[in-house]
Amino acid sequence: MDAGTNLGDPSPHDDAEEIPQPRASLRRCQADRARNRIANAAQVLVSRSARCDTGEVEAVLLVVAELLSVPLVIAATLLCILGGAALLLLGQLLLHRRARIGLLRWWRRLVWTAIGSFGLLVVGLVLIELLLFAPALRIALDQIELRSGVDITFQAARGSLFLGRLELDDVTVRRTDSQDVDFSLTIRTLELDVDMLHIYRRAVPVQLVRAVGVRGDLTRRETRGGSLPLHAFVVARLELEDVQLDFQDTIGAPFRNLSLVLERFSVAPLRSEFAMHDVLCTSEARGSARGYAFTAGADGWKTRGVPLGPAAHKLGAAGRWIRGGDIDLGLACRSGSDPEQIALDLDLRLHDFKIAPPGDSGRHLPASRLAAAIAALGPEIQVRFAIHLARERFRDATNIGQLGLWEAAVAAWNVELGGRLGLSRDDLLMLGLGSRLLERVSPGPGVRN
Repeated sequence: MDAGTNLGDPSPHDDAEEIPQPRASLRRCQADRARNRIANAAQVLVSRSARCDTGEVEAVLLVVAELLSVPLVIAATLLCILGGAALLLLGQLLLHRRARIGLLRWWRRLVWTAIGSFGLLVVGLVLIELLLFAPALRIALDQIELRSGVDITFQAARGSLFLGRLELDDVTVRRTDSQDVDFSLTIRTLELDVDMLHIYRRAVPVQLVRAVGVRGDLTRRETRGGSLPLHAFVVARLELEDVQLDFQDTIGAPFRNLSLVLERFSVAPLRSEFAMHDVLCTSEARGSARGYAFTAGADGWKTRGVPLGPAAHKLGAAGRWIRGGDIDLGLACRSGSDPEQIALDLDLRLHDFKIAPPGDSGRHLPASRLAAAIAALGPEIQVRFAIHLARERFRDATNIGQLGLWEAAVAAWNVELGGRLGLSRDDLLMLGLGSRLLERVSPGPGVRN
């Protein structure tokens, strides 16, 4: 690791973020600038590792919710038939001996009319089940599209309306002109298995959702206030295989295009209300984002050797002094004593990087001390820390941005790193740690007043 000061290779963002020379101005502006840097710091990690698959989470929720509308309609029809039959039987028992002849005559007409109507419904459902399954399903999905905006078409369909099973081949799923996430996907095989006996629970129970051979693109335009599924549901097991997607993010500038490949992905369970918690904490996955491999399992999400390139400054205050390098990242959920808090353990390892003070700060003596202190940490910097997020923060969240996870991670990384440098508070202010972050730095042997 090169600890020298490289004034000939400034960051493209250095001019905009150059530290004012007067010490009084420095202290006044550091807090505001630190907040901006922390807000941008998540972009490099999110766009190159975990953030690429969170748009897919929202797409999965919307598609499953629309497909659930079909068995819900069938269940409602069957419930109406059974309820009507029960009411007719009860009325027959009550009125058979007590009703007058005229009233009884009208009651019998009502009974036979209802029996005929219910019979036609049952016969119609049986015909759909046996002969008209695919055409009826197309008509139902077309009607649901008018409400949800998600267009689902298919070439072939199998299954059972009464058992809640759907198997679709050569599926196309589209959603356009939305304010949050648009997608255009093709799916070779899509399976859905609903627990019809308990379909009217508050969260609809789904035994299995399985998609194989997924291709297409997703475009996200908003991190907050996205579309939520109309029906809450719990998928006992979600399986994705052979997935190749182009993920586009228009939230940050510049425009980002990220290729995502999933050899396999499974999560059990997947709750629509706590989807991001389940994806982060109960997933098994193997794939790559922009060609860099990642895995997920019992020990959490891991990715290694992701190059930072010129974006190292987005790692927060300390990142502005780092040029290039590779990053290894681990994220694991941990059970805590407080059920209202979700504990996340992060392991961040930065290696093969160089030190270069931002702007012209290398002319000042404090800049030399800062560069030397960072270089003294060794050829690599590895930091482990924990983040606690309120459980309610995960409710209805469909992407990382809604959690504020990476902003908290980068801030914690800078705080932990600041405690290791062994510098004075003034030097840490020059490093870029604002007053709020500086208050969180442990005042042990690493920080001098």
